[in-house]
Amino acid sequence: MKKLFVLGILAIALQAQTLYVAAAANLSYVMPKLLEVFKTHYPNIAVKVSYASSGKLTAQIQKGAPFAVFLSADTSYPKFLYTKGFALTHPVVYAKGALALYSKKITRLSELPKLSRIAVANPKTAPYGKAAKEALQNAGLYDKLKSKFIYGQSIGQTTAYAIKAAEAGLVAKSAMYAPKMAKLRSYFHDIDPKLYTPIAQAMVLLKNSDAARTFFVFILSRDAVKIFEKYGYVIDD
Repeated sequence: MKKLFVLGILAIALQAQTLYVAAAANLSYVMPKLLEVFKTHYPNIAVKVSYASSGKLTAQIQKGAPFAVFLSADTSYPKFLYTKGFALTHPVVYAKGALALYSKKITRLSELPKLSRIAVANPKTAPYGKAAKEALQNAGLYDKLKSKFIYGQSIGQTTAYAIKAAEAGLVAKSAMYAPKMAKLRSYFHDIDPKLYTPIAQAMVLLKNSDAARTFFVFILSRDAVKIFEKYGYVIDD
């Protein structure tokens, strides 16, 4: 009986899997809800998520980080990893993100010149930073404002700067739907999506495991789509 009990425990342990996921910083607001629902369907898969700018995560993957799935904030980094042989699948777009202006002092981009400290993500490593730069350039504001920028290395860090250190920031719209932002939602203001290229966010499979494939498919599932849409992302039909 004791031997059977031990064998039973061993079998359960063997079924349990830990999955390491690399996720762009803008996903830090929606991912907890995604993982909550994923856990109800797949209780034996423990998901460990690392958040950073897409550029930084790409560099870590090239250096051998143990991630099995990479959810980027754009399509170019996943495409790069696939062409270089670090990814097993072509990039698949799972959602499209949007920019928002966060400020307690202004409500429109045209008012930014009034301010002295503006938080933006680094366009060299953060796709949301690239989109912010494009939006400001198309609005005819970039050259007037660039000396006032406080750069965040990821959109998550940029949001923190916008709230605590700057007078405004160009941030991910998804941030406003996070529970911890409930009291700050009135300070988020839409940015005309015509000012920047749609932020198509893609993912790639890095390791061929049951857990990785399961999570990959879940992110494209109807359950996940509903959550993404609730957090302000756009999902193409």
